[in-house]
Amino acid sequence: MSIVKFLGRQRTDYNRHTFLGRFKRDTKCRYWANEFECRDGTCITADRKCDGTIDCPDGTDEKHYLCRKTECPDYLFRCTYGACVDGTASCNGVSDCVDNSDELQPKCNNNSAIIGDKFKCDDGNLVELYTICDAIKDCKDGSDETLKACAGNICPSNLFQCAYGACVDEGVDCDDIDDCADGSDESDILCNRRIPRTTTTTTIAPTTSSTTTVQAPTMCVLPPHPKNGIFLKNGDSATYRPGEVIATAYLNITCMPGYKVVGDKVAICYWGTWYPYSLPSCIRACELPPSESVVYRCLIREAGAEGTRECDPLEAEGTVVQPECRRPNYYNPTILPYMFCVDGRWSQMPVCEPECGTLTPVAEPLVAGGHLARRGEVPWHITIYELQDESYQQICGGSLVSEKIVISASSSSASVAMSRVSAAAHCFWLESYGVLPPDMFAAAAGKLYRLWDDPRDQPYAQFSLIKDIILASHFGGAELLYQDDLAIVKISNRFTFRTYIRPVCLNFSPKFNEFQLRSGNIGKVAGFGLTSSHRGSESPELKVVELPYVEWEECKQSTPPEYRSFIIGTKFCAGYLNDTAVCKGDSGGGLAFSAHVMGEQRFYLRGVVSTSPHAPDGAPCYLRALTAFTALQPYKDLVREHLD
Repeated sequence: MSIVKFLGRQRTDYNRHTFLGRFKRDTKCRYWANEFECRDGTCITADRKCDGTIDCPDGTDEKHYLCRKTECPDYLFRCTYGACVDGTASCNGVSDCVDNSDELQPKCNNNSAIIGDKFKCDDGNLVELYTICDAIKDCKDGSDETLKACAGNICPSNLFQCAYGACVDEGVDCDDIDDCADGSDESDILCNRRIPRTTTTTTIAPTTSSTTTVQAPTMCVLPPHPKNGIFLKNGDSATYRPGEVIATAYLNITCMPGYKVVGDKVAICYWGTWYPYSLPSCIRACELPPSESVVYRCLIREAGAEGTRECDPLEAEGTVVQPECRRPNYYNPTILPYMFCVDGRWSQMPVCEPECGTLTPVAEPLVAGGHLARRGEVPWHITIYELQDESYQQICGGSLVSEKIVISASSSSASVAMSRVSAAAHCFWLESYGVLPPDMFAAAAGKLYRLWDDPRDQPYAQFSLIKDIILASHFGGAELLYQDDLAIVKISNRFTFRTYIRPVCLNFSPKFNEFQLRSGNIGKVAGFGLTSSHRGSESPELKVVELPYVEWEECKQSTPPEYRSFIIGTKFCAGYLNDTAVCKGDSGGGLAFSAHVMGEQRFYLRGVVSTSPHAPDGAPCYLRALTAFTALQPYKDLVREHLD
């Protein structure tokens, strides 16, 4: 058994058939964060490879097989074998490229071999100019297929460039046929051959030839554990011993958290040969969690290939991601910038906003005087249910403003009699108790039918228990005339946005609020409330009504005197006096007004259904009265505080 002694900062070539014994490493390649290992085991920093200067003792950092796919920026000069050097290197009288190709350019040579449309061979013969650097020796002395002749040659991306500059068909490398005149397309290292090809050399003597065949090794040496990971031999880390000599085995690699496997996750030793040739390693990586709002596409960085691919949950350092908002339910008004994985973190995380206030373009002909809703006509409408006798019953509505936040009224559509308030109509409030526990309630999105489990709502509807209810701080129910009648409702499970489930828009700009709340502007509200003035006429299907905003003076004049105290403070009025109104059961539903923003018609929440008077005959719904809505604008701080 032979022992190999290591000198200096070198590492073992674990595939080298001459190394068959156990060993103790003198050093490890851990000097720099990014390193390159020379073929002889020496370690250099990765930025020193393919830079035009030999740093490896064996020169393997400046070889064609390593550098041929290097992409040089426009401001650098590309050597024929692929290295990138200073942009002023060409014809400056200094050999900046290892192969001297920067000084062999045709423009550097005053005695050019190009004569018209001919090329002058070194032996003086002329050949057609178009035949040079095509890997076929047309000159008898082969001078048309040399670095001197081809140094200035640049091959198209769909061709393979030989080490001396000639261009051959893509895909001919490593097919056991020398297509390049110098054989660089069949380099053993380029082709990852563990056993060099059999070579035949013929001596000068006419009758004597000798053939030398390199024999295959018969054993492998287990390498050290990779940096930031471990190897498992045959699936077991306990039996793994670096330096052990084995005939056959398979290795698995496991990386530390925050690191990703580079290369095949499994390597196999079969009678002295590792498959694949390059063992896997661990590299710093960035986590890319799945997103409801963003689609991640990773740029393909391989030479000769363009486009994107689906990203993995963990992407290696250096990965570039092209993010896009997941249409049609999310958007960003600008183009999202690329994301770069650097030191385990993304350079930035994109933000895509939910599409808000846009309607699905289908609707058919809630309220008294409204029309039946089609799915997606009011995609922000939320139905609130209360648990009564072990079943959920619809009591009011709300408006979706984020994946987990609903805005509603503190009370159900309180029908106010001339001399009293009906205390039985509260959503989350009981006069003798206060705000009720959230576990008594549930919310549903995407419903068109009133019943909790109506089969016609499948598979569109989404359901959630209610986690928390936050009332406006000064709400006190009937005692305080239903002022501050607004509730923020937090649900337990996020609603997933669809074209028929998406939030209403919010905009608290005072000027925009005034622009939308002007006399005659039409808002849209939905609900399952009474469809006539009498009890028992609750709509089994969601209905939509469009109501105009009414200025306060007009509202006051149109409202019975006994009821006017309910329309002061943060309330505003909307509606008609012609049998079109919102009624009991519609409370909490959002009144939204449209505006054209970013090329889309979007609806913005301006108020929630609060109170309306009883009819003169005592009926719970007065179809010829205006409705009071709690304005959203005064509660902007409360809403912003609780938005996700």
